[in-house]
Amino acid sequence: MPAKLLVIGIDAAEATLLERWAEEGHLPTVSRLLAEGARRELSNSMNTLPGAIWPEITTGRSGGKLGHFYHPRQIHTGEADFRPLAADDIDPRQYFWNVASDAGCRVAVVDVPQVIPYDRMNGVQLLEWGCHDRNFETATHPHGLINEIRSQYGNHPVDSCDRFHENTIEGYVRLRDALIEGAQKKTAISLDLLARRKWDLFTSVYCESHCVGHQFWTFHAASYIADKAHNVPEALHHTIFDVYREIDRGMGQLIEAAGPDAGVLVVVSHGMGPKIGGPQLLPTFLKKMGLYRPKKRSARVQLRRLIPKPIRSLVQSFLPGSTEERLESVFGRRPLEMDTPGNRALAVPNNRCGAIRLNLAGREPNGTVQRGAEADALIEEIRRELLSLKDPSSGESIIREVKTATEAFGAEHHPDVPDILVVFRRDLGSLSACESSRVGRIAAPALPEHPPRTGDHTLESRLWALGDQFWHNIDLAPANVLDIAPTVLHLLGVEVPAWTDGHALTDLKV
Repeated sequence: MPAKLLVIGIDAAEATLLERWAEEGHLPTVSRLLAEGARRELSNSMNTLPGAIWPEITTGRSGGKLGHFYHPRQIHTGEADFRPLAADDIDPRQYFWNVASDAGCRVAVVDVPQVIPYDRMNGVQLLEWGCHDRNFETATHPHGLINEIRSQYGNHPVDSCDRFHENTIEGYVRLRDALIEGAQKKTAISLDLLARRKWDLFTSVYCESHCVGHQFWTFHAASYIADKAHNVPEALHHTIFDVYREIDRGMGQLIEAAGPDAGVLVVVSHGMGPKIGGPQLLPTFLKKMGLYRPKKRSARVQLRRLIPKPIRSLVQSFLPGSTEERLESVFGRRPLEMDTPGNRALAVPNNRCGAIRLNLAGREPNGTVQRGAEADALIEEIRRELLSLKDPSSGESIIREVKTATEAFGAEHHPDVPDILVVFRRDLGSLSACESSRVGRIAAPALPEHPPRTGDHTLESRLWALGDQFWHNIDLAPANVLDIAPTVLHLLGVEVPAWTDGHALTDLKV
């Protein structure tokens, strides 16, 4: 058989939609997985460190201990400013396929998000050819494979879904077609590599589902269809369905090609729903509490605001990184946030959850908050004021939960992890304003112009198992995404490393 174990990932697809459309008969592969396989819901890091979801899946290690939670821009202990995670910050030996490779298995991996190459791998890898998250660079092992892939299949049709559509209807139509084409090419590349030899483990991830959820959720929403249908081509309203259907078709081909004796695991990493917002309110909240004072930008940095848009676009096209990072590389860096006098707490990027880091003495380069009683009192003050924030329309609290890193991950958590984690309610609609007696009214749009994403992540993660060795047509007890890596290794007969925080799901097997 071409593969002993086939692991297929669906990046940030909404599992409830997959299940509904499968039950309606539109997604035959998912229908088969639900009808014939073992099914289980998975808990995840969406209410703590959402950006740690893929590192947790691939390593079995908690994001609170690994410290990789916002690849494009996070604080690194001992440094005063945000920067991307670098390849040197990551140990690729911890990925489950590389653990298996080092144990003698022949492995292949295609487009698993947020990972780096491993030159000692026993097999092949194609990374960031068609990922939503492009944090490093397109890479292959062996190195010459990338030239072969590009010669036969070209580059993925979408390099950045945030920029591709240019916020025009015509651009969204092009993006829709490009995502479907990208999923088709992903299937073709995976089938090509799968057929080249017998694999102990073959892993491939569809990331087009991630892009389509962020960019097309508004068109999918019933309220938008009712209000604006006359301005939007009909195809855009069912783009999410069309991309999911193409992924379903590709998964069916991969499962068939893997052979009748192959075990199949399908992982739906996390979900997608409407963008609610909330974290964008935290910088002003901390400022009004007197804990955060934005540093005045230098004249050199302020000049960027005067740069004509065509020149900014040119810089964006030719330099890597975010728009802000591109402009900084040419026209000067922004001030170092942790070095700003008077700053005692700083809002840090954390995707759908809010996060705050104290400017802690002995940890930050110029820390102002003393460890112990002072830090503990400040955390409780911030927690109390966060929980007092109300939605101006309903008068209800906008915060569901506030917890510390120690409460979430234990005392031995990674030092890069934010000190305070903030979970916003999702049942109040868009959170674009809040108020309290201390800070007054705060307003910031939940949907910023750049990037114009209307979809954001939900907590829905799934594991579906198909094959003779697995239970058939059964719902198993919920587990955690941390259990995926140990489970893969267990199924391959590879010893699970002691450093994993997850556990092998031995109850999958008959």
